[in-house]
Amino acid sequence: MRPLSLLLRPLLAVALLLPTPGTVHAQSASGVEIYDLEEALHKAGRNNAAMQSAAQDVKIAEERVREARTLFFPDVGLQGSATRFNARVPFSLRPEFGSNLLFPSNKENFFSGQAYASLPLYAGRKNINTYRLAQTGLKRARATYDSAKLDVAYHTQKVFYRYLFAREIFQTSSALAEQAAQSGTQGRHGEDALKTVALAADLRTETADARRLLELARLDFLRGLNRELDTPITVVGTLETKPVSIDLAKALAWSTELRPELQAQTYRSQMDAIEVNLSLGRRIPTVVLGVDYELVGAEFPLRQNNWDATVAVRLPFALNFWTQHQQRVAEQRQGEIHRAELRDQVHLEVRKAHQDLEFWQAEWPLREEEYVKLRGLYESASLVPGSPAALSASASVLRAQRRFLEAVTEHLLSRARLERAIGRALTDPS
Repeated sequence: MRPLSLLLRPLLAVALLLPTPGTVHAQSASGVEIYDLEEALHKAGRNNAAMQSAAQDVKIAEERVREARTLFFPDVGLQGSATRFNARVPFSLRPEFGSNLLFPSNKENFFSGQAYASLPLYAGRKNINTYRLAQTGLKRARATYDSAKLDVAYHTQKVFYRYLFAREIFQTSSALAEQAAQSGTQGRHGEDALKTVALAADLRTETADARRLLELARLDFLRGLNRELDTPITVVGTLETKPVSIDLAKALAWSTELRPELQAQTYRSQMDAIEVNLSLGRRIPTVVLGVDYELVGAEFPLRQNNWDATVAVRLPFALNFWTQHQQRVAEQRQGEIHRAELRDQVHLEVRKAHQDLEFWQAEWPLREEEYVKLRGLYESASLVPGSPAALSASASVLRAQRRFLEAVTEHLLSRARLERAIGRALTDPS
């Protein structure tokens, strides 16, 4: 496809409005922010709150995986205590102070130091399932982050191309409106004067609307980049597109495999299954090994020592076991329903985006042909500059160009929508 340049002879003044390398450099030096599509994508990804929040969720999930690994290591620690007492009958210190027995004595002080280690020998796969749950949660967090990246990329492309389209329309319509205003009605009478005034009014109205839409597009672009709305910017780029071919069945298969939302829901289903296993583990006995070494005495240095190695078996009788198990099973089924619904929604998005892409891919070459043909006829016609016929013909060419630019913009956006729906970029045919 040929680059879109404004080739109408009466509209050569438009070229003065387009950024040139020297102009861009001057604007950059004056503090104006310059964005092409690549830079816009980079800035939007860095400033987007949802994407940054999803990145923090990934970090949290990574720390939870590291925390779950510690369940396989023994609980090791040191404890020291100093007690002043006066006993008439023997008594025991509280468990948090070592449960040491103290007897009536003429010594009022008691000191103890203890090293301990505790290791679960068997916990009914509770620790393994907890670790697997943390790992699956990490995968889900990464899938959510990938989904946020795709959202940011699609929205940035959308506001970028909308801004380019609004700028092209404003530049051409404003140049034509200025030409119509300069022609005026001097030397014209009757029907010619009426047509000139009417065309000038129409073009002024179209230019005002184009200016309003350009400002709205600028605000949307800045909001998409999460920049201050009064930031001076220059957007560098042209509305150009290329045909792309993709089979619908292949697109549907890709979306099922690659779409991050579906992957996240799959991981959610796996987490539900693991939680069901964890609920079953509440009725399984656990075996714990404990080792202690203790030094006690009434004065330093402490010489008396005690040690023990204990194996304990715990058999839980949870009265709420069945209700919690039923809750986890219901949540698992609920997740399966949500995943099926999400898959249908994703397939609908793919079909709609694919249909839009096919339509605009067939439409924009036709509109380009109509625009080029109409422009050629205009350039070959012997029209008096500023005459009602010349202004009317220029307005017709402007409308044809607008339809053409709209088709190119929609083709670019439909391609971006299809890439978002699939979850991967489309490759151009070689």
